[in-house]
Amino acid sequence: MNKLRFFLLTIAVFLVVSVQAKRTVTTIQGDHGKLSVQIDTPDDKDGYAPLLVLCHGFGGDKGGTLFDDITDSLNSAGIAVLRFDFNGHGQSEGRFEDMTVPNEISDARCVLRYASSLPWVSRLAIGGHSQGGVVAAMTAGQLAQQRDAKVKKLSALVLLAPAAVLRDDALRGNTFGKVYDPKNPPEKIEMWGGRCLGGNYVRTAVSLPIYETARHYRGAECVVHGDADRIVPYTYGQRFHYLNPKSEWHLMPGADHGFGRQETIVAATATRFLAKVL
Repeated sequence: MNKLRFFLLTIAVFLVVSVQAKRTVTTIQGDHGKLSVQIDTPDDKDGYAPLLVLCHGFGGDKGGTLFDDITDSLNSAGIAVLRFDFNGHGQSEGRFEDMTVPNEISDARCVLRYASSLPWVSRLAIGGHSQGGVVAAMTAGQLAQQRDAKVKKLSALVLLAPAAVLRDDALRGNTFGKVYDPKNPPEKIEMWGGRCLGGNYVRTAVSLPIYETARHYRGAECVVHGDADRIVPYTYGQRFHYLNPKSEWHLMPGADHGFGRQETIVAATATRFLAKVL
């Protein structure tokens, strides 16, 4: 993507007419307790509307500038957004040390069932950042392999710096600089802020079939990654693009893992894509 396109996408964000959004806050049952859910719906939208479910990354939550900008931009385009905290994160129940990628996939499926039950949802998409991108991709792949009668067919997938490196990190015995024996991980690995990563996270991550599962999803897909990402090299995101001939690939020059100071460009990119396919 050249500098002119970046400029035009950035300008597009500010040219979109801002709309008031209706916010609903609730909880639903997840894999490890109640999940905190926030839904932002365009207030001027009558009847049906498409909905994007957003999955946050490792140690994060449903808030933050990136998700705020995406939500505002999509609402302005008439698309609703559902955000939630995974088990052991944010305002949701559960312990961080019990969190694994498989039980986050279970959480995501619970959320998709809830979203599918909302009578106003016309079309459904899922997206995620970092580990949330892995969860979104694997969830989409699982649903493509075996349909869930309680989940609407997914119409789109959005991956933002998807952290498929997490499996390689676990195999190396190094997660965010915390070193351990991957063949015999401890029951708890001290992380930051008093949090501990559970040994089950490592035991499940070392054999996680990330790409093998994600490849089954063959619908509309948008993958965005920064070439200055030092946490997840962009080649991990690019591989998702290679797996799906219906996907589009956006490599953002100078963007780090969290897309710092480029969140509005990511929001514009996701909005353009979803407005086209939903």
